[in-house]
Amino acid sequence: MSAPDLLPIAATAVSSEPLLRIKELSVHFDGIVALDDVSFDVKAGQICGLIGPNGAGKTTLLNCLSRLYQAASGSILFAGQRLLEFPRHRIAGLGIGRTFQHLALFPTMSVRDNVLTGGHCHCRSGFLANSLRLPMVDLEERFLNDRVAGLLEMLELTAIAHLPVNEVPFSACKRVELARALASEPKLLLLDEPAAGLSQADLSKLGELIINIRDHLALTLLLVEHHVSLVMRISDQVVALDFGRKIADGTPAEVQKNPDVIRAYLGGKL
Repeated sequence: MSAPDLLPIAATAVSSEPLLRIKELSVHFDGIVALDDVSFDVKAGQICGLIGPNGAGKTTLLNCLSRLYQAASGSILFAGQRLLEFPRHRIAGLGIGRTFQHLALFPTMSVRDNVLTGGHCHCRSGFLANSLRLPMVDLEERFLNDRVAGLLEMLELTAIAHLPVNEVPFSACKRVELARALASEPKLLLLDEPAAGLSQADLSKLGELIINIRDHLALTLLLVEHHVSLVMRISDQVVALDFGRKIADGTPAEVQKNPDVIRAYLGGKL
């Protein structure tokens, strides 16, 4: 699949400096420890897979990055900025995009309009500028429309762009949510169980799509996924959690052999 001109192939060399640095992060809910002193780095250009049994703290960690949850202690540095000091409405503008485990689309809006909503975080024109149709409004709209058209093509959604979301297949809806997250032009993309509910054929295509997105848009991805085989196949780095604690961090091959990871999965082979 070739990317359109709007989405040029970018260098994907991994930087020596981490784009994301999580240090001693802890989250508590009414005395329950959801994350316990978790630390790891993710370098720019990497796909980092986050694995662990149910209740390990994977989605909790994503919710901290999205500022949906408040950390009890610790720090998160993103592109050198202290993320926990920013309110949640600033996160997309900082360069963090996200998909959700359960689809969070506007069902009666078209595929294209759903994707358009993802780019509004970068619109600078206010109510007055839009009312007067100042030149900057037209420029912003043209840029956003061009970007959305490129994303629809890249994710093979152009043919159904006019349809309301509630009339398109589930697998396409997953790509719509992905396109919407990409419309915000993120540096870091958080994927929360993107393979959930997909068939085996769609699962294979998803792995190729994630790698293609990383390579063509020069993104860094943090992937939470229960399909461990998918994570091991496409990730550069894998972090394993169990009961809120980090039990492994390394290459897929290293994590796959880690005895704590094997025990966390009840002795099963990964």
